[in-house]
Amino acid sequence: MGQTNEEGKPIDEAFDKKTPIPWPAIQSLIADCNYGGRITDNMDRRLIGVYAREIFNDNLVSAERWKPNNTDENMNYMYPFDETAFKHPDPTQVFTPSFFYEELMAKMNDLDPPEVYGQYINAEISS
Repeated sequence: MGQTNEEGKPIDEAFDKKTPIPWPAIQSLIADCNYGGRITDNMDRRLIGVYAREIFNDNLVSAERWKPNNTDENMNYMYPFDETAFKHPDPTQVFTPSFFYEELMAKMNDLDPPEVYGQYINAEISS
């Protein structure tokens, strides 16, 4: 038996797709709760907050190709497959973890340049 909400409805039925995603809560969970206790420098804590706000927002789940700010169009940062264009009676047979793994390994860059993180190109030289 699946999980239910306070009203006794199954969680997947209770989910309202029209409700906006609470991005500030997600950003705080990632930056403050997940990493906050591990970061001892206040400037680094501020930086992880900036990264969380830059990455975790409505652009992350938009239908268009996600692209970090200040990067060129040739960088391949996009969801590996357009699920809306794919018609299959049972998508779970196609969209398996191994499918996504193979797509990511074949199409994503191995190394991210500093621009992806909002840093100047010379940041790569110093590291």
